[in-house]
This record gives sequence, structure tokens and C-alpha cells, in this order.
Amino acid sequence: MLVFTGIFGCAALLFFMLTRSGLVSRNSDSGLMLAFMLGLILAGGISSTLAFLSRLGHRLLLVALGSALAAAAGIATGLAPLELAAKLLFATSAGLWVGMMLTSIGQIIIISGLIILVDFYSVFLGPTKKLLESGGKAIDYFTINLPVFGAPAVSKIGVSDLLFYAVFLGCTLTYRLRRITTAVAMTASFVGTMIIGLTLKRGVPALPLLSVSFLLSNADLLYRRFLEEPDEQRKRGEERN
Repeated sequence: MLVFTGIFGCAALLFFMLTRSGLVSRNSDSGLMLAFMLGLILAGGISSTLAFLSRLGHRLLLVALGSALAAAAGIATGLAPLELAAKLLFATSAGLWVGMMLTSIGQIIIISGLIILVDFYSVFLGPTKKLLESGGKAIDYFTINLPVFGAPAVSKIGVSDLLFYAVFLGCTLTYRLRRITTAVAMTASFVGTMIIGLTLKRGVPALPLLSVSFLLSNADLLYRRFLEEPDEQRKRGEERN
């Protein structure tokens, strides 16, 4: 959490200095990018801090269920802080549980590749595209409204995006990968996706860059663990016999 506190503090200071000096207008594209960036860093920091919940094991499902109900209550009553906190907790707890259920490096690598293809299809051709075009109330249940610092507005990130953030975070704990490096890289991937979206002025999938950042942060360790898995499985089989 100290790493994210430092990153958030530096980003907030940069935002304050640029906007107060007049070099960047709060309402300009650059100002909005900086404001959105603060919200994304905050979300990544909170999710990373909640990684300790992985110790709960299968009880994470109870946390996910309770937070899902709390999020629904927040939406129904219009309590934005409750909705935000509950959705962050749901995405993190559910993602950590899914990550815990992945039993091999091979599964992790396959899922990392699949979600890239699935998210591209969903955003440009599939259900996400249809959901955004409908503009209905259902969007509120599948997105997280992050605060935009310095403006009375919110930016949206998909619940599934933060859920997979937690999945990969959980994998770093289970397989002794680079947790802090991965968390920072994945948060930076959200910022990169946001910049691309604002530049293109359209919604873009967040999971491709998220997946790539996870894989690149741990490429050597994943490769080594992948090669070691057959030997470890054989040893476990011999011990059972």
C-alpha cells in the first residue's frame, strides 16, 4: 500500500501543480486524463491492499456475496459511497477466490490469452457493446463509478476489469510471483487504456493491456514455474502412492 500511496501522492501533486499554474485546464483532455488517473490509481491501491483477504480461503465467497448485496442496496438507495466500496470489495474478493482456484501455471497462461480475445469481442461486437449502446440502468450493476478529482463527475471501470485485476493479484500470491511489480503494472495498464479511450473518444477493452502487463511482469517466473510443473506433479503422484 505504501507504493500506491507514494504513486497517488505524486500524481495528485502533479495534477495540483499543473492545474493551479494554468499549464493544464481541468476541463481539457489532459486535465481529465490526470483526474481520471487518480481514480484508477486509488482503485488499484485499494484492491491491492485487500489482497490480505486471500487468507480467508473459500470464505471469500461469503465476502463476495455480502458485498454484492451491499452494492445492490447502494444502487437502489442512491448511496454512491456504499456502492463504490461494496463493488470494490466484491470484485477483489471474487477475483482472489477465482485466482485461488486456478491450479496450474498452464491454466493461468491460457486464461490470460483467452480474456484478451473475449474482451475485444465483448467490447466491439458482443454484450458489452450492446449494454453500452442501450444506456439502460443495467450498466450501473456492471460498472464501478470512480471519483474524478477536481470535477463533479465520475469515470467508469468495469467490475470484470477489477475482478481480473484481483485474479492476477491472487495468482502472484499463490505462485510466488512479483506482487508489487504486477500490481503497479496492472494499474498502469488501466491508465493506458483510459488514455487510449479518451484519445479515440470511444470505449476500449481494458483486459488486453491488463493481461499483457501481468504476463510481462512475470514472464521469466511463469516460464520457469511452467517447466517445473510436470516434475512437481510427478513427485506429488509418487508421494500419494
